[in-house]
Amino acid sequence: MSYLGELRDNIRPLAAASLGCGTSLPLFAYTNSVFAPHLVREFGWSRAQFALVGLTMLTTLIILPFIGRFTDRFGVWRMALLGTILVPLGFVAFALQTGSFTYFLLCATAVLAVGSMTGPLVYSRLIAENFVRAQGLALTVINCAPAVLAIAIVPLLNWTILHVGWRLSYLWLGALTLVAGSAALMLIRPGSDARTTAPPPLQHDARADYAAIFGSKVFWVIIVGLFLCMLQTPLHASQMNIMLLDQGLTTQTAANIVSVYALGTIVGRIACGLALDRFATPIVTSLSMILPALGFFLLGTSLDTVAVVTGAMFLVGLSIGAESDLLCYLVARYFKLRIYASTLGLVHCVSFLTSATGAAAISLTLKLTDSFAPFLFLVSGTITAGALLFLLLPKSRDFEKIG
Repeated sequence: MSYLGELRDNIRPLAAASLGCGTSLPLFAYTNSVFAPHLVREFGWSRAQFALVGLTMLTTLIILPFIGRFTDRFGVWRMALLGTILVPLGFVAFALQTGSFTYFLLCATAVLAVGSMTGPLVYSRLIAENFVRAQGLALTVINCAPAVLAIAIVPLLNWTILHVGWRLSYLWLGALTLVAGSAALMLIRPGSDARTTAPPPLQHDARADYAAIFGSKVFWVIIVGLFLCMLQTPLHASQMNIMLLDQGLTTQTAANIVSVYALGTIVGRIACGLALDRFATPIVTSLSMILPALGFFLLGTSLDTVAVVTGAMFLVGLSIGAESDLLCYLVARYFKLRIYASTLGLVHCVSFLTSATGAAAISLTLKLTDSFAPFLFLVSGTITAGALLFLLLPKSRDFEKIG
């Protein structure tokens, strides 16, 4: 089958995965930062205190391996159905908050947990099942969906918060996830495509599967490189708008820059996806992950003009866009489909653990210096080291997959 023919013949699972991922966790990374400055101002939370929201990712470490394993065992549709029902309830809970920071953390934890059932951890398995030659581009398409939506939704969401309030804005966002998630489920409804709804049953003992995963050098290269490159994650999630306001920008200018950042993620994803289908995986991975080092360094300096900040955020977006594709692609490239979601669940655990570590570091930095600059310089260095580590991954296309 030709490259484009594979895309054409699998348009249904591709559309389902794009719609599901597009209105789930990756989109929330953009929208959370829009709500942040308004909540901080209304409830009187400190910036250092709010930075601790990233620690909620630690609680998902327990559930992610189960989501991955159950996806391999029962299929995408069942897991996505449960997530589609539960995610909107999380936004209703957000809308009902009255100022308790503990309540806010509990809501954030719940949305992270149930949102993982409709995120790339689950939906990317449709791509691993149905694509071979165009797998990199297909992953690019589904991971571009949140950024495409964010370009329009982020400024609109900030406008609605200013004019109708953040409570109604949370409810509107919850309704969007319900409608889009339901449409995605219809595209992969039971019986519509046996390949996307009935994965082969797991024949191996779970202990043997995880022993194979943990015993591979490839897994540890991915994990350590991921940790070093993703310490910055809270900066483009809950802290993005607060960090931009620290540059002396207005909330609307910051929201507009987030749209430019989202555009960068689209460019990065398209370039990365096309390159993965054509060039050596380690080289593409290393080059894709190293890009934000310069962007974060510029943000840490005193060059606070709108042009410099916008350019720096575009550089950050280029890599963040590629990052989501790479996590799924690396697992599909080096591990067998039978344990795809099980392995990806572990990788996502590390990404969340890394994000929580970064959140704690940001909180400490803000408490000690009242500035993001020290942390920005730190992650500029760790990103460079992590990106170079990915060069140790196997280059051969004939590499025997693990598992």
